[in-house]
Amino acid sequence: MTLVISGQILIDPSDFDAAMVLAEPFVAATRAEEGCVAYDFWVDPADRGRIRLFEEWASPETNDAHAASPHLAEFFAAMAALRVSSFELVRYEVSARIPL
Repeated sequence: MTLVISGQILIDPSDFDAAMVLAEPFVAATRAEEGCVAYDFWVDPADRGRIRLFEEWASPETNDAHAASPHLAEFFAAMAALRVSSFELVRYEVSARIPL
């Protein structure tokens, strides 16, 4: 079963540049993980304080390994220094992946 995780981080727009400095190495480390199919942060062009997340994992086990990774813990610890007003993620368990 493939997992898709989607969500958003809402931050004070003045913290945007600092958030992107933190995100770049974190995203690179996550993409290198076994079972990571896709991992991306997307910026809302109309709102620098809204960062969308999209993750795709080959299995629940590979996502569990990511959740226990040191770079995820480091990222969350560093984000605590920013003015984050909301962090919301939703997990989808996908039974089939069919191109449109």
